[in-house]
This record gives sequence, structure tokens and C-alpha cells, in this order.
Amino acid sequence: MSFTPMIAGNGLIGWQMLQSTLDTQRKAFVSSAEISRESAYFRETIGSVASAEELVDDRRLLSVALSAFGMDDEIDSKYLIRRIIEEGIEDDDALANKLNDSRYSALAEAFDFEVVTTYKTQQEGFADSILTAYEEKQRADLAATLEAPEYVNDPEYAALFEAQVEENLEISRTYFEEKIPDITSAEDLLADPELMQVVLTAFDIQDRRNSHTVLRRVLEEGTSDPSALTNVLGDEKLIALAEAFGFDQVESKTVLQTETFAENIVEQYRWQRFEDAVGEVDEAIGRALQFQRSVPELSANDISDNAKWYNVLGSTMMREVFETALNLPDGFSQIDLDKQVEMLTEKAESRFGIQSFSDLQDEAVLNKVIHGYLLQEQIAQTSGFGSQQIALTLLSTIRYNRE
Repeated sequence: MSFTPMIAGNGLIGWQMLQSTLDTQRKAFVSSAEISRESAYFRETIGSVASAEELVDDRRLLSVALSAFGMDDEIDSKYLIRRIIEEGIEDDDALANKLNDSRYSALAEAFDFEVVTTYKTQQEGFADSILTAYEEKQRADLAATLEAPEYVNDPEYAALFEAQVEENLEISRTYFEEKIPDITSAEDLLADPELMQVVLTAFDIQDRRNSHTVLRRVLEEGTSDPSALTNVLGDEKLIALAEAFGFDQVESKTVLQTETFAENIVEQYRWQRFEDAVGEVDEAIGRALQFQRSVPELSANDISDNAKWYNVLGSTMMREVFETALNLPDGFSQIDLDKQVEMLTEKAESRFGIQSFSDLQDEAVLNKVIHGYLLQEQIAQTSGFGSQQIALTLLSTIRYNRE
């Protein structure tokens, strides 16, 4: 049996007590047999899945995937999920974009089965070692040049010459860093004289400048095959060049086969299952916990403020928290969508001081909304009590929070 979260009390009291034990409780929950078993299966298997059809045909994988996005109830909707993933979100007419629920578009965006080819030249930091070697050699040549009598005897001219060399180095660095990610073949590289100037100098093979055929074969054949020209020639500098660019070792894979994909989905799955378990004990606190995790992620997104508020309205959970915390009327969801956004932003600013959605990355601001939501929920739960009992309940809550 899975670990059941402990919620001592409801409303703000239960929330505060959960927060104080959150790490311990979540660690115990994700260590339970079921969560550990399904997490391990997903990590081990997802990289071999090549299509939406294969995903929906594996119920265990699909269960983890859907749970990660809070869509457990769609486990039997195989056709719907397959279509959502296959259509993606690029086309405005894609099904995920038509459904008024941001979970579908998030799922479609995450499970992208398009095969992408990556090259070493596109890896972060690829240019660094090449530029460092190039600049070291250029500065060494500069130092040797400045020792010549015409420069020693004319310091002003020497200073101008050195400044010009440094400026040229900066121009070369900027150009190389900007252009190298677009280089995906030996032919691309050989066709750009400015890039080749840096490469030839960095690998100290300026004597090969006009040997295009040799350089092309060295770059294309690489070093894995013993019969490759690079290995036949046995030139350490050419070997270093071939290994650095690795055009013979390009990778073609989907995002599902990347190192971080499985772990990111598993982490979402664990959180969602824990939040669901909390919700089974106390629905309002479970929703507040989901809100606490989801809103800062949305807030950090680089989309516009309006787009973020539309995302709120497209999420059942976030909409419920904001509507309740702001004490919006029952018919709020029936008015024009643009008007809903306008009212939300106005109310959020007047009630919680939220001038920009990014303000919700501030824990204090986020907590104001959560506390407002839980307080309104608590008022609703105690609506059947007498006024004296309601006052005592809220007074005890306020006293607990101050302590």
C-alpha cells in the first residue's frame, strides 16, 4: 500500500503543518513500492518508444506519462491521446490547441517524436577550446612580431598594432561563435574562409590550407574506422581535428531519448501522484500544493503576461484557486474570455498586489494567494456553523499563522 500523507487539520493550519513536513513526507511517498517500480520502468523503457502509437499501447508507460500531467482519468482514451501527441501544438488547428485545457498542450509539447539530428558544433561550449587555441597562437605570433626592431623602436606604432590585433581577435571570436552552430558538414566548414582561418590556426595545420580533399576526407571519415584517411596518415593534428568536429558521429534521436527527458517526466509524475494523494486526504490542500508548484513554473515562462493568464483560465486547478482566492462570483467563467483576464488581473493587483505575473515567483506573493484560497475554502466549509463558531475557527487559524 502507498504511503498516505498526514494532514493534521484543514485549511491554513493543515497547510502550514504539511509545509513543515513536506520534504519528509514526499520522500517517504516516492520511496513506496508502486512509485519506485513505475518510475524505474519508465526510465528504462521510454527511450525505446518511437511513436505515439507505441506509447499508448504500453499502459504502464502511458499511466506514468498521463499522471505526470494530471491526466490519470484519460488512461483509456487511447485514440484521443494518440491524436493529441501526433498533431502536436505547432498548428493552430491541432486538437491540443482547441481543447480548453492546458494539460493537453503540455503533454503534446513534451512528447515530441520528431527525430532531431545533433552535431558537436551545436553543443554548448564547442567553440571554447578552439578559440582559446587560436587566440593563444595569434598572441604568441603578436609577441614575436613586437620584438622586431621597428616595433621596439616605435612604441606608439607597436601599441596601435597590438590594439588592431586584439580587435581582430574579438571580431573572429564573435563570428566563430555565431556561425559554428550552423556548420553540419565538412563542406559547410570548408566553404567558409573565416571559420577555416580560425580552425587551421587552432589545430596548427596552416600548411594544409589548400588540401581541401584531404581535409574533407579527414573531417568526414573521422577516426573510428582504422582504414579512415586520418588514421592512415597518422598525423596527430589531423586526428585532433577529426575528433573535435566528429562529423562521423552525429546523433539522430527524439527528445524522449535525451538524458534528461525520462528523469524530468518521472519527477513530474512523483509530484503529481503525491499531490493527488494529499488531495485525497484534503482536496483544498492538495490543490494548493499543485498550485504552489505549477504557478512559479508558468510565471518563469517567457510568454506574455496575458498568455499566462489565459493559461490560468485553461487550467482547472489554477482557475479554481484564483477564482476562490479572489472570491469571484459563480458566473465568472461564463463571461467573455478577454473580460475574464481583465477582471483577474485587476482583482489580483488590488487584492494581492500582483502587477505582473512574474510577481508570483516571489514566495511571499504566492503564499498570499494560497492563504487567500484556503481561507475562502475554510469559510465555505464552515458555512453551516453558527457565526460564533466561524469566528472561533478563523481566529484560531490566524493565531496559528502568527505563531
